[in-house]
Order: sequence, then C-alpha cells, then structure tokens
Amino acid sequence: MHDIQKIILKRLLDKYGQKYSDLTRGYSYEENIVFHLKRLVDEGLIKKKDGLYFITTEGVKKITKYDLTKLADTGFKTFFVGFLCQYQNKYLIKSHPQGKSNFYNLPSGKPHFGEPIESSLVRTFEENSGLKLSPAEFSFLSLHLKTVKTSDEEILFDDAFAIYRVELNKQEFENMRLGQNIQWMEIKTINQLNNRWPEIDICILRKDYTNYLAYEFVSDYIL
Repeated sequence: MHDIQKIILKRLLDKYGQKYSDLTRGYSYEENIVFHLKRLVDEGLIKKKDGLYFITTEGVKKITKYDLTKLADTGFKTFFVGFLCQYQNKYLIKSHPQGKSNFYNLPSGKPHFGEPIESSLVRTFEENSGLKLSPAEFSFLSLHLKTVKTSDEEILFDDAFAIYRVELNKQEFENMRLGQNIQWMEIKTINQLNNRWPEIDICILRKDYTNYLAYEFVSDYIL
C-alpha cells in the first residue's frame, strides 16, 4: 500500500468523518491524491457519505497492520517547481483528468527532501518531457504562493510554486518524449481551455513575469 493511502487511513482512524480538504491537506494533484482517494473507496477501505469520508471496518483492519509511528504525515505548504517551456509559438501544458472535471496548469514536480534545487529542476523536467537538460538551461522567473479554495471556502491546495523559464532549440524539441497528459499548445488553443489555472493566464496569456505573486482562486476540484 502506498504511504499516502496509509496516511489517509490513519487520518480517518484518528478522526472519523472528514471533509476532502481536511483529509488531503498537505498533498496536491501532482502527488495523485485523487487517485489514492479513489483507490481506497474502490477497495472498500473508506466510504463517502454526505460530503464526508469515513474509514470502514476493512480499512481499520488494513491500517492497523502497519507501524503507524513510522508514517511521516504533513500539513505544511507544498513546494513545487514548474516550467514555462516554449518552442516557437507553442507552450507545454499539463492536463489533470483525475477529478470530475479536467483542469490545466504548467508542467511541474516536487523536489525531494535534501535534493539540490538544480538537480530537482533537471529531474522533474525530464519526468515531464523525456528531455534531460543542464541546470544552466533553467532560468528563474517567478514565485507564486497559490491557495486553492472551493466555493464553500474550504482549502483544497496550498502551494508555493517556483516557475522557471525553459526555451528549447530545434534539436531539443525533436528529442522530447512527452509524459502522460503533457502536450504542446498554441495561444489560441490555450485561450479556449476551461479550468485553466492562474499561472497559465499570468505567465502565458498576460506575460506577467512579476518575481513574486500571492493569490487565491476557487476550484471545486473534488471527487
């Protein structure tokens, strides 16, 4: 069982009946939190009723087999590195179809604990694009502190998002092997996307490269 699934079960064992925002705090779409939650529901380890999640008897049996003292739980702001990657008039966009409705943002990833930022840039960009670049090819653009809330004011995600510019040459473009749900889009197509997240509008459509931005926005990205 994945550690994130264990932590979800542990949280429900500690407090029976939790909202999505409370249950998933500290985790984000990049860590496939929706997939893990769905998996637990499908396996009958948790259930959802009246907007709350509950651990089932089978879930209790499952989680109590593990040493819960070794689970590293988190409730802190999540840090990501993201990429404004451009080739000619096209930009790399990532879709997230796991929830009830798809949404779009910039390709990104989470640095590992103790990992130098230069190494995390190389690794996460390669995971998204299939292309390994040198650290010198990443240029810091902006830091976005982004809080995502539901229409009921519940906090879904709370991220620090460092955006780096990547400009490719023809050979690099041709050598790319894009990851799942990653695709090139032109401005016209991007403009027509529903549920695009603010960093797309800010960095691509408005070309606002302010070094530091803090904002909130509403999204009902739920199961």
